[in-house]
Amino acid sequence: MEQLMKSKRIFPLKLVTFSLIAGICLGFAAMGFAGESIVGEDVYKYSDKNAVYGGTLRTQEPAIRSLDPHMETAAATTDFANLVYNGLLRLTPDMQGKELDLAESWRQIDDLTYEFKLRKGVRFHDIPPVNGRELTSADVKYSIERISGKYGKKSNFKHRYYFEDKLASIETPDKYTIIFKTKKPYAPFINYISSPWTMIVPREAVEKWGNLKTKAIGSGPFMLKEYVKGSHVSFVKHPKFFKKGLPYLDAVNIKFMPRPATFLSAFLAGKLDVSGLYFFQVPTIKKKDLEARVYERPGAYTRIVRTPPWIEGKIPLKPPFDDKRVRQAIAHSIDKVKLLKLAWGGAGQEQIGPVPRPYYPWGLGEEDQWKYNPEKAKKLLAEAGYPNGFSCELMTWNLAYMTRPAQVIQQMLKEVGINVNINALEFAQYFNKTYRYRYEMAFHITTAGVDPEEWLVPYFGKLDKSTYYKWSNHELWDMIEKQAHIMDKEKRVAYIKEIQRKVMDEAMSQSMFTTRRYTALKPYVHEKFYMHEGQRRMYEFTWMEKH
Repeated sequence: MEQLMKSKRIFPLKLVTFSLIAGICLGFAAMGFAGESIVGEDVYKYSDKNAVYGGTLRTQEPAIRSLDPHMETAAATTDFANLVYNGLLRLTPDMQGKELDLAESWRQIDDLTYEFKLRKGVRFHDIPPVNGRELTSADVKYSIERISGKYGKKSNFKHRYYFEDKLASIETPDKYTIIFKTKKPYAPFINYISSPWTMIVPREAVEKWGNLKTKAIGSGPFMLKEYVKGSHVSFVKHPKFFKKGLPYLDAVNIKFMPRPATFLSAFLAGKLDVSGLYFFQVPTIKKKDLEARVYERPGAYTRIVRTPPWIEGKIPLKPPFDDKRVRQAIAHSIDKVKLLKLAWGGAGQEQIGPVPRPYYPWGLGEEDQWKYNPEKAKKLLAEAGYPNGFSCELMTWNLAYMTRPAQVIQQMLKEVGINVNINALEFAQYFNKTYRYRYEMAFHITTAGVDPEEWLVPYFGKLDKSTYYKWSNHELWDMIEKQAHIMDKEKRVAYIKEIQRKVMDEAMSQSMFTTRRYTALKPYVHEKFYMHEGQRRMYEFTWMEKH
């Protein structure tokens, strides 16, 4: 695996054959993900040569908090946003480049200036209050300003760090041209423009409804038909979609199914055409649905263990977590290899720093890994004044993919004298508490970034920019600010690694592991796969054979 990560070759993701699932080895490379398998077809060999029109695709997702792409953080929201909205650009399927979406072209004029030309004749959905009008540069300007927190309560816009205080101006010289000028050279800009969270929305829809949490109007391949919280969401084809010949499907129905046993049973019973799977469900599919195809891909979401947030002047650090030795003791207490094996069958990779290790070349190497050393942990606790350990709460949300590893971590911490009570909350309840920043410890999952600083700014950056976590270390703030303006990639890579080592020394947030991801498709479904977690449902290309 280490050799794969160091290699600059780009390997295609593979279709997994059941007899050799255990032999799959997936790596990442060159600013994105790349997987190599010893068996199977290349998943990118999608073809619509024999595509037919029609059909309603049935799939499932866990429950979501909101449909609003500018306010949300959970990946499931992007699954809906990709059906309804478009961005200027998007990441290519292998994450190695960018592909055009609403933009028909773009160019960087100088170190500070970027020009985009929009496609002509792009129509929003024919739904009040937008009523099918043309999408223009004014909509792009409004959307980028909204993401930046200009309209409404800033704290509601979790990705505002993308553009807030970064842009000197947004010019719209005509309906189809938009020019961005940054205040300083800004290395992440194009990556953030390509983010699945940077969707273009119509102003009048936001102004009518106040937000887009339960309503949606975009220019995308499907129109929202019905959203019933906790039950389902359904979409119908956008008849005036700007990409000729797309989409193929008439409709998409998504049921909310948070329990693994529920969606596995539904897929096997023929009630779902596509479903995500956990690694432990693959053998059941192999045994009971021989025609199903299962695709495996690497995951970008990292399980992490957090200690309490620190908001200078508002939420101070309290004992025992105010002592760095205690936080470092926690890091030394967890055997990541064993954790991944016991909690997730080894179907993933142990992580090191905040940026996922295989996100080549940005992740740290094995030499930077915290060593599992329970005796060292006990010594640090004693030095900090806790020779007999202490008790605390570890909160997470109440799904197996979180509670199972949390229980393993609980046992490992107990062995060094840290007695942890697990508080497993409902998904929405967990995040509501998380964003109040008052808790002791949390077992969490980081977002899947499109730029390496996405694992830095929203967690450890300045308080007005850190939207997911708070840590008031001014030296760290300055370092994170500096990296964004380093345009030389090699120098930026080295500096981001230095930042990660600083985060690891602070030991307030420890990366545990990423997991491999699986998707099951019925044999009549043909889907174009995108590697990034935020682009995993790109149904504009999906078609189904008549069955």
